[in-house]
Amino acid sequence: MFLGFTRACLIAVSLAVVAACHGGEIGPTSTNDGSTGSTGDADTSTSTGSTTGSGTTSDGSSTGDASSTGDVGASADTSSDSSGDASDASSSTGLAPPVCGDGVVDPGETCDDMNENPDDGCKLCTADRRVFASSVEYQGFALDGLYGADQRCKMLAGLAGLPNYFSYRAWLSDSKTAAADRLVHSKGRYILVNGLVVAADWDALTSGVLENAIDVTESSEVAGGLAWTGTLPNGQAAFGSSFCEDWDGEDPFEQGGSGVCDQTDASWSFFEQLACLGELSLYCFEN
Repeated sequence: MFLGFTRACLIAVSLAVVAACHGGEIGPTSTNDGSTGSTGDADTSTSTGSTTGSGTTSDGSSTGDASSTGDVGASADTSSDSSGDASDASSSTGLAPPVCGDGVVDPGETCDDMNENPDDGCKLCTADRRVFASSVEYQGFALDGLYGADQRCKMLAGLAGLPNYFSYRAWLSDSKTAAADRLVHSKGRYILVNGLVVAADWDALTSGVLENAIDVTESSEVAGGLAWTGTLPNGQAAFGSSFCEDWDGEDPFEQGGSGVCDQTDASWSFFEQLACLGELSLYCFEN
């Protein structure tokens, strides 16, 4: 009986020990996972957050970048302000507008002699422009249009050694373009190659009366006769003729307008219509 009691006690004790041991392992493990482990993670997170705040980790660097971005923005603002200041400075130190009479040939001026005497070839900071009647006479229908007439003026001016020869154009209109739309309306004087004044400026040139007739060639020789113009004295096209089929026709019996070279009244530019097979001069203007 004692032996049976002892066995029963041993079994009961063993079961209690096993149960106690099993319960002890599960309880603490569950507690560690649920609280201790979480607490450890929370501590780690807290530690990480603290470290991030100090700016010593990559997260901290990111925090530092945000601060750095603020600095870049401020720098950009400063740059913008500087640019504005530079613009203001540039505006205050920019080039002065052209001043006629200061002795400097500025853009828009062709001369600046610091005086108001036009007889030296400079009037209102505008150089004299030369005019001549071509020494060569041409048939009106064989000028190759306005372009061809201009090229003939350039060639004659170049052969005569005139300055700025490449700028010359003919005082000539066609059915589409008036002479006034092809030439510079100069504030300066128009002169013959021998120095005689034709007109004080564009307004005087187109007034209908000239100071001297355009009866001198590119070589300063006397030119008589007529010149092809197709143009009224005000520079507008003389409608009512065919302009020799725009100075490039095939019918020599078409007509074109002409002017008289040795006249100073309105007839210098337009006098009569003539058959295009006739040979006449051209008025050539430095442009």
